Amino acid sequence: MTFRPAPAFRHIARLAAMAALVIIAVPAFAQDGDPVEVGANIEFVGVQSDIMIEDGDEFDSSGFGARGGIDVDFNLSPRTVARIETDLGVFDYEGEGRETLTSYGAAASIEHAVSDTVKVRLRARRVHNIAVLEAFSADQTSVATRVEWEVGDNRVRVEAEYRERDYDTTSAGNGEGWRLGAQYNRRFGPYHWLRLDARVEDMTSDDEPRRSYDRRVVALEYSQPVAKRLRVRPSLEYREWDYDARIAEGNPDGDLRRDSYVAPGVELAWGRSASGPYARASAEYRFRESNDTRYDESGARFGLIVGYRF
Repeated sequence: MTFRPAPAFRHIARLAAMAALVIIAVPAFAQDGDPVEVGANIEFVGVQSDIMIEDGDEFDSSGFGARGGIDVDFNLSPRTVARIETDLGVFDYEGEGRETLTSYGAAASIEHAVSDTVKVRLRARRVHNIAVLEAFSADQTSVATRVEWEVGDNRVRVEAEYRERDYDTTSAGNGEGWRLGAQYNRRFGPYHWLRLDARVEDMTSDDEPRRSYDRRVVALEYSQPVAKRLRVRPSLEYREWDYDARIAEGNPDGDLRRDSYVAPGVELAWGRSASGPYARASAEYRFRESNDTRYDESGARFGLIVGYRF
């Protein structure tokens, strides 16, 4: 009887080997006077959920997976940093009807400090096989720009991102659209902060109109240290979205589908932000409404992430 390791562990073993190779090799090839910083992380993810569909860009349904990444920073000048990133992940859904999702991608970015208070970043990314709102699996190419303003304990970020998607489904097609977001962060002390996020986004698919949608999201999160390396993070999120060409089943007027939810939640986070082991355990309940009878159902989601930053 031959032992065959599960796909998740095979991918993580490969990632660990690649991380070790990059961490050893990159500084050796760096020229004198060109500071290079290399980092990597590996984490395992577990989800137990009443939610049977994907509502966002993370794994909402029950399952187990692993993911990791490597990043290399090149300090081009005291005010300019270039970064190269790679990431790899696998998620095995529970139950029948969903295939194991293996995703991988790469990104490049450059960030420049215009002044002591303002930074500008430009980032391009290509990723394969991610779960998105309109499809179980898609490949995505994106370009984003971000402006950050920080004075004292106050930080504001504004970002615009353009995305193109190719759907890895039986009904293949493609889509494109924008995501615009803003974030305000108020820092009170180490690991002690209040954060407000808001964004609007759209996706348009000419060859598969039922995938086209508009979405609005507002989220509030608070982090409070409660012990050494341990924080509690209560949160509240509201999402609403509507589709351009999906008729709501069970709607007497035959309207297009519209969905929304309010999700109070809490997370326990342990570990340091720089390096070493870390863990996050989260729980949330989504009070969901939809004019489509198939999706008008609330549910709870529990998540656990255990990882290590090199």
